[in-house]
Amino acid sequence: MKYILISLMALLTGCISNQNNEWQSLFNGQDLQGWRNYNSQGINGKWIVEDSAIHLTEKGGQHIVYNQPFKDFELKLQWKISERGNSGIFIRSSERYQYPWMSGVEMQILDDEKHPNAKNPLTKAGSCYDLIAAPEGAVNKAMAWNDVHIIVKGSHYQFFLNGVKTADFDVKSAEWRALIAGSKFKKYPGFSENKQGFICLQDHGDPVWFRNIKIREL
Repeated sequence: MKYILISLMALLTGCISNQNNEWQSLFNGQDLQGWRNYNSQGINGKWIVEDSAIHLTEKGGQHIVYNQPFKDFELKLQWKISERGNSGIFIRSSERYQYPWMSGVEMQILDDEKHPNAKNPLTKAGSCYDLIAAPEGAVNKAMAWNDVHIIVKGSHYQFFLNGVKTADFDVKSAEWRALIAGSKFKKYPGFSENKQGFICLQDHGDPVWFRNIKIREL
């Protein structure tokens, strides 16, 4: 009997573990269930669902978050940006601050071909915004879909854009502290230090689309 109980417990533990490691959809393709504005319970009407994608139609929609914090995870999604457009994905943001970029690390979204920010390698598409430059040629042209894969485990972050690794860093490393010290983020105590937080999609004033958003907790 003891052996049977141990076996059952092991089986159940394995099932729970497998379940926790499954991919979870964060967007059902039909409505904005699970999403809300940053530091709000509602969502601005300038964020809509269009052709199975979350679409920011114009400036003023404000940033949105998925209504559940995550710790260690893999995140996959697709985005496309309007011509000369700018947006971003914030990771482990806290709502203790006025804006998500005061705490969460950003993967940049940009039309590298026409947006002036692309003149700075640190703010090109796929970069860890203003801190780590993405390699040339990773992003597709405006209005074409791009594949994102972000892996966050402990203090280690990895960004991939269309299969190209665009950033790989450890937020507890001396190298990271040096990057922060030389950036605008040094003004924000606790930046990048959250062990868990919200996934946030940015309103930078330009039309942007997101789809096939899914996460796997690690």
